[in-house]
Amino acid sequence: MNELKVKNLTKKYGNKTIIENLTCNLDSKSYNFLIGPNGAGKTTMIKCLLGYVNYYGKIINNNLSFSYAPDKIYLPEYINVYNLLMLLMINKKMYIKKADILIEEMLNKFSINQYKYTSIYKLSKGTKQKVVLIQCLISNSDVYIFDEPLNGLDQNSRKIFIDELKKLKSKNKIIIISTHHLEDYKFRNKKIIKFPVKEDDINVCINEIA
Repeated sequence: MNELKVKNLTKKYGNKTIIENLTCNLDSKSYNFLIGPNGAGKTTMIKCLLGYVNYYGKIINNNLSFSYAPDKIYLPEYINVYNLLMLLMINKKMYIKKADILIEEMLNKFSINQYKYTSIYKLSKGTKQKVVLIQCLISNSDVYIFDEPLNGLDQNSRKIFIDELKKLKSKNKIIIISTHHLEDYKFRNKKIIKFPVKEDDINVCINEIA
């Protein structure tokens, strides 16, 4: 079992405390959900996990590797979809032939192979969202973090994404999802962290539909 251990995590911006003394474990046994209103600390938690910001407390990750799909789409505009994904895979030190096969497979799954050589700036918001998810899904990492991943997806793409999450979990990957819409994820074994965090708000739901 892979596991991230968070101990007494505190993050402040100026005089404002966003997260205070959060202790929890995020593991590959459960689907880990961060839920709560905007500004409550979910994205800040993600930034702490990824090491993007300084914080107080400890995050013990045992050198696990991370892949991240943010909620806001920041992609280079003047590169085509295939070259962007290939560059990201090379950066992850993926074998080129294997990377090519994975990219082709995912583009077909999400029905955007026709945009393979289209520049990012020409894509619709929904197609860009699929590219963001694909770049995360095809990376061979230990931890996968998704911030509102279902936004802008059609029903078929949502189903495909959920199926991909199940595959990742079967491979002992840690899955972390920040969302306002927990009801969209019909999984067993959810670990839920509510923001703003209170001591009794970390719980595991085991009766969800698979």
